[in-house]
Amino acid sequence: MKAYFLFGFAMLVFFSSCKKDEEAVDTCTNGFLDPGEVGIDCGGTCDPCIAYTPSYVYLECNDQPITMDTKSLSYSNGNWSLLAFNDSLKIQINLGNNGGINVYPISSSGSFGEYFGNLYLSAENGTFAIYNHDTINHKMGGFFQVDFIRTGINDTLKIRNGQFENMIY
Repeated sequence: MKAYFLFGFAMLVFFSSCKKDEEAVDTCTNGFLDPGEVGIDCGGTCDPCIAYTPSYVYLECNDQPITMDTKSLSYSNGNWSLLAFNDSLKIQINLGNNGGINVYPISSSGSFGEYFGNLYLSAENGTFAIYNHDTINHKMGGFFQVDFIRTGINDTLKIRNGQFENMIY
């Protein structure tokens, strides 16, 4: 019996001495919000958090609020153009050639709407305002409203309370 006890004790000592030391976990790369961090793996004792504000396009189409899934802002051939669409609505607005902070009329040329496959090729009563144009980071924000008219039919697509924010070009 004493031999079994000594053998068991020897095995316990042997296996416990083979235990690996746990490696230190870098809390700044572990994917968790640890004490002292401002965001997950950033701020506090870690690298600063990167401020990110997403871009978006929001509008009301015939009094229905819509957030556009796909959007882009581009400068081509001397004109700014805002394009936004989702599964039912597509709009393109010609913002003209001046990207300065101000209020401008929307150019009918190059502006159109498409709603459930119906084309609205004439833009009327359109205005937009640029309230932010960051030329260093290539971002722009503004407001817009416009009426798109379906040619030959008494049908108007009313876009109101449109806003684009942090659009990267």
